[in-house]
Amino acid sequence: MRPKRMRYAIIIVAIMLVFGVVFYRLYDMQVVQAEDFQQAAESKTSRTLTLYGMRGSIFDSGMIPLAYDKRSFNVQFYRDPSRTGDADREEYTLSIIAAIDLIEKNGKKTITEFWLKRDEETGEWVFDTGTEVESYAARREQQWRDNFTVAKVPLEDLFDTLCSNYHIPDSLTEAEKLKVLSVWQQSRMYQYLSVPVTIAYDVDFGTAAEVESRSMELSGVTIAEASTRIYPKKSVAAHSIGYIAKISGEETMELYREKGYPNDAIVGMTGIEYSMEDQLSPYTEKRQGKRVVELNNRGKIIRELSYQAPTNGNDIVLTLNTQLQMVGEAALERTINGIASDQRKIMQTDSRWKDMNRTELRRYASLDQPVKTAETGAAVAIDPNNGEVLALVNYPTFDLSMFGTGTVDPDAWREVVQDSRNPMYNRAISTRDTPGSIFKLVTALGSLMEGKLTLTETISDRGKYKGTDTSYQPSCWIDSSQRYKHQDQTIIEGIKNSCNYFFYTIGQRLGSEGITKWAALMGLTSRTGIELPNESASFVGSQSFLYDADRGIDDQYTSKPIFAASMIKRALRRVGTDRGIDYDEETIDTATKSILDIVTESGNKDEWIPKIRSVLTDEMSIPTSYISRHMLVNEMFYYIQDLRWTANETIMAAIGQSITQVTPVAVSRYVAAVANGGTVYDLHLIDKIISPTGELVLQKQPVVVNQIYGADEYLVAIREGMREVTSVENDGTAASRFADYKSYKIAAKTGTAQRSKVDLENNSWLVTYAPYDDPQIVVVVYIQNGYAGARSAHTAISMITHYLDSKKLTDSITVPQTGRLTN
Repeated sequence: MRPKRMRYAIIIVAIMLVFGVVFYRLYDMQVVQAEDFQQAAESKTSRTLTLYGMRGSIFDSGMIPLAYDKRSFNVQFYRDPSRTGDADREEYTLSIIAAIDLIEKNGKKTITEFWLKRDEETGEWVFDTGTEVESYAARREQQWRDNFTVAKVPLEDLFDTLCSNYHIPDSLTEAEKLKVLSVWQQSRMYQYLSVPVTIAYDVDFGTAAEVESRSMELSGVTIAEASTRIYPKKSVAAHSIGYIAKISGEETMELYREKGYPNDAIVGMTGIEYSMEDQLSPYTEKRQGKRVVELNNRGKIIRELSYQAPTNGNDIVLTLNTQLQMVGEAALERTINGIASDQRKIMQTDSRWKDMNRTELRRYASLDQPVKTAETGAAVAIDPNNGEVLALVNYPTFDLSMFGTGTVDPDAWREVVQDSRNPMYNRAISTRDTPGSIFKLVTALGSLMEGKLTLTETISDRGKYKGTDTSYQPSCWIDSSQRYKHQDQTIIEGIKNSCNYFFYTIGQRLGSEGITKWAALMGLTSRTGIELPNESASFVGSQSFLYDADRGIDDQYTSKPIFAASMIKRALRRVGTDRGIDYDEETIDTATKSILDIVTESGNKDEWIPKIRSVLTDEMSIPTSYISRHMLVNEMFYYIQDLRWTANETIMAAIGQSITQVTPVAVSRYVAAVANGGTVYDLHLIDKIISPTGELVLQKQPVVVNQIYGADEYLVAIREGMREVTSVENDGTAASRFADYKSYKIAAKTGTAQRSKVDLENNSWLVTYAPYDDPQIVVVVYIQNGYAGARSAHTAISMITHYLDSKKLTDSITVPQTGRLTN
């Protein structure tokens, strides 16, 4: 029995020892180490992270990627809001310095935007908050000072104060200190959101791994998965695709915030990237994901509590044909360079040309003004049967790849924006310029449809056109010795010869209202509907576009009223000075507007004189004797006389001159209507929108804007005239440029629009479609200062040939029917 009791005693003692240890540990944890455990618990916080997917991709018509996101790594900095002590700031600063060294060692750059800069001239510290609006700049400076708690520190002491407050070592150079302060600025500006800020974009895997491995040393510095925008074709179709950048401007930022965007979101700025932002973006609230994590007191994630995956943006498929786009870009560059070379050669070696332009060249020399040669241009290719945009070419172009992370290398950006040719300007949709003879197709169809011309009527060139004015009598472009070629012309020969006399005649018959009406019906005076920002609207010259009394002076369509107003105001101020009267600007502005409005009140210029005198006496209180003595009525009459639309303006508008201004895309739509038999389509660059799961969100359909009925036989004649433009047999105006071309029958119309008295500065327009008897493609080429319309032929021929050859090859490929294999 004794051994048994002994065993029980040992067991009891053991149990008591175990419970003793447990009670001791409980006492130690709850009493002795209570404060330590409380601090540890407090050092662990949970945070909800908003997750974003990837931006949608952009594809061409053959599903070739033009823009897409790839996963990348960003370096971020997060300051724990509870760590605000002096020692904490010093620790974070040392961490930032180490992170910058690490990132730069691996070939990347950190953010460098800091609103305190040295003035380049004085070397003094100045604020540069990124806005020229004084009220915005003042507000931003105050916000900056409040965030850094340096509201009352003098400007000249700010830099040294911040270096001291944030314990930036004196051993660093000023440039190195500014990098550190740039990170602190970013952190302080977003401190109220309590979110990490990105300090370096798109670092490589090695850099990311090193940051993670040194996490204990790099307090507040973490790696975040992100995405980088890839533009694999670089400069190809850059203006159509567009680019991304960080949100800028307070009003814009607020609009995006309302949609759920974070402050550091990267958004589309131009092109499809901008116009389709809502479809492409991963930032909208419905596409956001959530991740709840637990952090330690160094801002490091120690575990994940929950996760909801984000959704990517939708994909956009365009109607663009990348290969055709590339052919067009290369051809347009060659064409422009070739024209410029010829222009320089003419200026250097052609003595006859120098003699003909001697007076104007002397004037240019006195103004130190060079003769402008071909430097820029655009080409548009569309399918005439549905309005699909096949290619949208601009020259010069620019490289999209520099925008991939939303931040741009300053040197690369400077090179682009300092280029005098303005490479980022989308000339294909935004440039409005005088069309010249390509407009004659409007005058032709309008005259036929309105009964002002028949298909069999003939018109001969009689030299000077005397139908509208006895003082100004324009004539055709052809030399008088060759005028016999422009005799007995029907509409077909009129178009083939591009005879100005012919179109003066029918233009006067059709009248200004008729010309404007048919330009509108053919889709030339409204925007085309292309899904790109900043498309300009074309307009046809008329009184309302020459001067519109219902619009403000600065809101007129051309510069003529603005120039006239400036001269009138100058004269009125001169009168005030002479009479010792200080006219206020409102009085001068009102009188100026009243004088300008006279041109729309009466077509009889004799009635203007008493009206002008009345404005001067009633609104400016100028005595009649003073008005007469200084001939003020005559002076004002001179300034406004060109603002009244006349019959001469009408006949010039009929041939695409006067103040008419058109865009290349609008011209392509109008030519397509001629080619396809009278259907005016809206243009569309988007084919379809596809969700991240592959579902069809939208399939674009052709949109008919207008259908011209009863014009079939007239359009047949117009198209025949266009065919003969390229015909050697018919001696067309562009025949020499198409003489050796045999692949496809191309119909065309040239346009040489005068820009100055020097012919080398003329615009070059060429509109084409092919094949002539089965239109499948329309190509419009526009070259500013391109000398002559036919000189653009190389670009049109190259694009048409490539496209039709490709279609022929595609159509010849037969896909075998699928079925069950049998032995």
